[in-house]
Amino acid sequence: MFRIREATQQDNEALLHLESQSPQGTGISLIVDRDDYFYRSKLHEDSHVLVAEEHDKLVGIMAYAVKDIWIEGERDRAAYFYDLRGEATYRRSMKRGLFRLWRTALEGMENAGASFIYGHVKADNSDSMNISTKVGAQPIASFDILSLPSLKGRVVEMDPHLDHLENEVDRISERVGHRNLAPCDFHVPYARGAELGYLRGIFRLEKGRSMAQVSAWDLSSIYRGRVLRMPLSLRLLADVLNPLSTVLPVPRIPRAGEQMEYLQLFDPVTRGPAGLQLLRRLVHRLQRVAYAEGKAIVTLFMYADDPLARTPRFVPQTVLHYHTMARPLCRLELPVRPFYLDIRDI
Repeated sequence: MFRIREATQQDNEALLHLESQSPQGTGISLIVDRDDYFYRSKLHEDSHVLVAEEHDKLVGIMAYAVKDIWIEGERDRAAYFYDLRGEATYRRSMKRGLFRLWRTALEGMENAGASFIYGHVKADNSDSMNISTKVGAQPIASFDILSLPSLKGRVVEMDPHLDHLENEVDRISERVGHRNLAPCDFHVPYARGAELGYLRGIFRLEKGRSMAQVSAWDLSSIYRGRVLRMPLSLRLLADVLNPLSTVLPVPRIPRAGEQMEYLQLFDPVTRGPAGLQLLRRLVHRLQRVAYAEGKAIVTLFMYADDPLARTPRFVPQTVLHYHTMARPLCRLELPVRPFYLDIRDI
């Protein structure tokens, strides 16, 4: 017997088991170790996690959140889909009921008034890309996750600007403006992140007319990554760098099987002729903070054509490529770039 229902906290262990069967990527293959499967849903105000069961066995998951966003300067409503998973024997196709899971979620999105749906899929995750395409989604943009190892070195104290968080978020919101996909209530993700203890701070460096800024987030209490497979080039580099990293400020490369904690950087902003240089310096400082706290990786999230900042280059660095996939519902045309990357979506 096949059925679809809303997940409850009692499903957490089964959901985590299914997650462990869903590695991401082919070059660098990663898997997420969570303590609470519902942590992403708790960041959204209106979210749903649907599960598909056959003969009381959990065989599929699809989660979505409905939110008010800006599209072409006007308020609109969209549904963000995420955590689309299938049990291993179901994964090759959407047969035997998983299309029903998608249709049920789609009906819920439409009833909530969403004009289109979107989600983010790792570019080399062929299974998720195929499923997204089969259900009618198409790529509308690409973004990169710049992944950097933490660095041994002296930690420089920096102001996290949490004492007047609302004013700081106002500054970011003013710069972002009514960018497509930006939440209408821009303060909500930051307020929720601070409430849950995930927001570490909003850090910036200034020099004359130039400035660089990022917000730093730490979800390591409930979210960690684990490397399943690394390309040969990185494995060889690890043989050289890892012994040195214990005594010198050189990066350490994670090895297959290791669990990693992250410091995640969002909303990069640069201004002025030295903005890119300051952003590189700011990220270096945060790499040292991460090392001192036992975190292996610092990640920086940015759309390729983000008008607020350019992406600095580091040595070494790994760039993970993602596609933003979207499908219209009642809206005839999909939104166009540039987009805002909502922290809650990652």
